[in-house]
Amino acid sequence: MAKNKWIGAILSFFIPGLGQAYLGLYKRFVVQLVIGLILSCLVFVIGPIGTYIALIWNIYTAYDSLKCTDAINGNQAIPAFLGQDLQ
Repeated sequence: MAKNKWIGAILSFFIPGLGQAYLGLYKRFVVQLVIGLILSCLVFVIGPIGTYIALIWNIYTAYDSLKCTDAINGNQAIPAFLGQDLQ
């Protein structure tokens, strides 16, 4: 069944990795969520710069969700995540 890539991207933007869970990529979801939580803690430690870093991470996870959805819907190999094969 084809997945809607925009649902995954929106989910991942607001909660890093949630779009990957929507796609069934649970290891990827856990890794992205943990990194997102760590980066969110940076907001309290280093201030506004941490906010920008966390925002960039959220944008990246949304983009990753778009790419993974295209691969799944096209019956292609799922792209590597940060050089690792997390599926």
